[in-house]
Amino acid sequence: MSTPSPASPDSGASRPEAPPPDNWFMPGQLARLFAPTGVDLAFWGADGIVRMATPGWCAWFGLDPANVVGRHLHTLLDADYLQQWQTAFNAAAHGEATHYMDHQAPWQSQAAWRQVHLSPRLPHFAHAASTGHGADGVLMTMTDATLAHVQQQQIAQLQQQSAAQMGDAAELARLRALLDWRTAMLTEHSEMLHLLSHEIRQPLNNASAAIQATTRAIVALQLPDTDPASKALVRAEHVLQQVIGTLDNTLAAGTILAAGGRAGASSDTDLPTLIDLVLHDVAADQRTRIHLLWETDTRTVQLHPALMRLTIRNLLNNALAYAPEATGVTLRIAESEDPLALVIEVADCGPGIADELRPRLFEKGSRGHGPGRNRTGAGLGLFIVRSVMQLHQGTVEALPNEPHGTIMRLVIPQGLAD
Repeated sequence: MSTPSPASPDSGASRPEAPPPDNWFMPGQLARLFAPTGVDLAFWGADGIVRMATPGWCAWFGLDPANVVGRHLHTLLDADYLQQWQTAFNAAAHGEATHYMDHQAPWQSQAAWRQVHLSPRLPHFAHAASTGHGADGVLMTMTDATLAHVQQQQIAQLQQQSAAQMGDAAELARLRALLDWRTAMLTEHSEMLHLLSHEIRQPLNNASAAIQATTRAIVALQLPDTDPASKALVRAEHVLQQVIGTLDNTLAAGTILAAGGRAGASSDTDLPTLIDLVLHDVAADQRTRIHLLWETDTRTVQLHPALMRLTIRNLLNNALAYAPEATGVTLRIAESEDPLALVIEVADCGPGIADELRPRLFEKGSRGHGPGRNRTGAGLGLFIVRSVMQLHQGTVEALPNEPHGTIMRLVIPQGLAD
């Protein structure tokens, strides 16, 4: 049975208040971490109880930050607002990432817009299988879209004026200047997104490293009854890794890849170092499942290291999530001479790719269905993989891994600069 949406206005106006569950990972710390980044967000569980909210999110809805966490969403948000966006909230509660543009809040003095994303957190651990197919929580993120909205309005107005006054050279020059200004603003926006990514990603990486160190320390103590604490830390690390992966994929899709090939030139990259970084990106308890197979002595290759690191990580995370937990995943590093290219393969023993999914496998938003697919995300992983390979003038193929499973093969041409 699907979990009902916590934001459905017909689910009742009054809800009992409840404290945040003990297994939620550091809500206060995370709220303070995101507060200075400019991204406003809140998280609530399947029960509708808010676990975390940044001051900016509270300010947008006219709420007191000290009186938000632990309360039900229905007691915080206006009923008309919940009714207006009921479809989006219901979709998120049932596992579908949604977004919408939120207009000025009535208590704000100036016109403002926010791009709102509702991202479901889906159960993916074995112990959570009995919770059904609904989300076990929803992350609501809000970014300022006021400038972009105003720009679009201005450009639309100028285009209408230009169509009526095609002979007016001054008007055309003004339109051209406005478009140049908008391009400069988009470039600045892209740079700010990269800065935001760094400011958020580094603390998350530090938190992940601290969790791993704490887990190792608990194991080293060899104390009785530490298993619940260790499992809670592993779950927290998985959540952090998912947030980091979603952040990187979203930034790549929204900025680097949207630049139309201007992602920066390939450079001489130490291949063993790159692979070590990729393996470090994988959750610690999953790394032992990866079998590294070297079939080349090549150390230096020509590629974009940051994008290729993200690409290989996406393939590994997919393989680890879709294959049975008792099976391994092979990462094969090889080369070809005709044409001269680096070949990277990720092979799993999972159920394979459904025939109906193959034609749209690498499209944005494409996601599989069935056991093992309940993972948080917006369907950007394989879209990023294909886009990065296009930037490298390479190819990606999904091949069968007999007797069952999938091989994802990357072919990255070398020597193109020559």
